[in-house]
Amino acid sequence: MVIASTDASPAPGISFIHMLCGLAGMLAAALLLLHEPMALLTRWHPATLAAVHLFALGGLMPVMLGALYQFVPVASGLSLPRRGGFDYLILAGLMAGAALLAMAFLGLYADGFLWAGSLLAVSLATAAARLLRALWTPAASGVLVGLLRANGLALVVTLILGLLLVGVLAFGWPLPLVPLVDAHALWALAGWVGGLIVSVATVVVPMFHVTDAYPARWARVARLLPLPLLVGSLALWGGWPVVARIAWLLLALAGAVFGGLTLRRVLAARRGERDAFHWGWCGVGVLCLALAVAGGLATLLDDAHWGMVFGLLALAGLGGGTVSVMLYRIVPFLIWLHWQRANKARVRLPLLHQIVPERDQRVQLMLELAAVLLLLGAIFQPGLTQPAALLYAAAKFLQIVLLAQAMRDFRQRLALLRRLPPKVRAAP
Repeated sequence: MVIASTDASPAPGISFIHMLCGLAGMLAAALLLLHEPMALLTRWHPATLAAVHLFALGGLMPVMLGALYQFVPVASGLSLPRRGGFDYLILAGLMAGAALLAMAFLGLYADGFLWAGSLLAVSLATAAARLLRALWTPAASGVLVGLLRANGLALVVTLILGLLLVGVLAFGWPLPLVPLVDAHALWALAGWVGGLIVSVATVVVPMFHVTDAYPARWARVARLLPLPLLVGSLALWGGWPVVARIAWLLLALAGAVFGGLTLRRVLAARRGERDAFHWGWCGVGVLCLALAVAGGLATLLDDAHWGMVFGLLALAGLGGGTVSVMLYRIVPFLIWLHWQRANKARVRLPLLHQIVPERDQRVQLMLELAAVLLLLGAIFQPGLTQPAALLYAAAKFLQIVLLAQAMRDFRQRLALLRRLPPKVRAAP
């Protein structure tokens, strides 16, 4: 795969703000579970619904958008249209919409669904339009572009289904609630979050781990993942549960294949260093395999617990875990890259792994993993909910501190580098 030059990387400020806001959203979701220890008893608990949407819309979504501002130009050579301060308005609308939606689920704001739906519709539709506009230009081509197109379409379908649910909750539209909720959740988890992880992995795993590329056949399969989602959603709507189950099992199989391919490549990496990034991507592979098993059990067994396991593994496990692993590579790399651009004086700069200390990365990732395992246990033993939520909140708070310190150092050193006179090479 041909990777564009890092000269295409825009200034990282807007991405950094998205990332910190997203981590704060995940922290807020954990604190909500800490306050409502019975939330994990059922997916229909108001606190569960509020925490899920805080985590997904106020947590994962800002981080993913902030990363895409950097990833798309560098990995595909395509520029995403930028509108200066408008980017901050989109982020503000997204965070405010997620907060209002959580309040509406908790019964704290009667008109919350209407206002949250409006804010989220504008913010997410604008973000999706920006992504799809760049991906459908004549210059857009290649495996990565095809995968990102499928992700963008999945985001659009997720948004449409979410707005239909807002209509049901706010205006009493006569639509089947449970099939809509199931379809909305699967398009969000498998189509958008899972699909974006697959797209990023096609570039990140071979490039940073120095491995073979993913098979071309897998890329063709991955681009077709929205198809079983579409078939399953229509089957749910039409009352054909057997067809829907077959579609969901196909998605679980695809997740297992991706997990196996990823784990095999990372374990056989030709890059000798076994750092937090290496073990983190091993964890991504294992989580995909576990998620496939949970999805299969949730589809075949009449036990709501496995549906909760699947949702938690998908959001806090695979989604939150992959975000954490990638942030420890994205943020230091962007900092180092823009320091180098400003380093006309050619002074000595910190190495990449020194920007966020490796030991701190390992501690934070281990805390997060332990919290996810405790949360899984809390689905079957509610007494574990508060310790698990407290541990997850502590892990996210530590991550915010580590990355905020790195971003503060970036600004300070960048200002210093820009003041230094350029070093002129001596004439022979």
